[in-house]
Amino acid sequence: MSESHEDASVIEWNIVQRLRKRLADARRAGFRIRTEWLCGETTGWCEFGGSRWIFVDLSLSLAEQLAQLEEALQSFESQTTQRAAA
Repeated sequence: MSESHEDASVIEWNIVQRLRKRLADARRAGFRIRTEWLCGETTGWCEFGGSRWIFVDLSLSLAEQLAQLEEALQSFESQTTQRAAA
């Protein structure tokens, strides 16, 4: 295996681990995770039926899914902080 291929494998593994960790973080924060093929549509989090949901777009790369998840969690944390301050 070439060095650049090994580097790419390490980077991909790191992204997979980070994605798993953030998914676990989201579940601990009370979110249910829904994975769908959304063709790059904007996703995030919402609350309905008494549950909090985060949607993850399976049509995106793992790095993009991680970024999407990070944005949703940051949005939730920001709104939670604003509500607590009010």
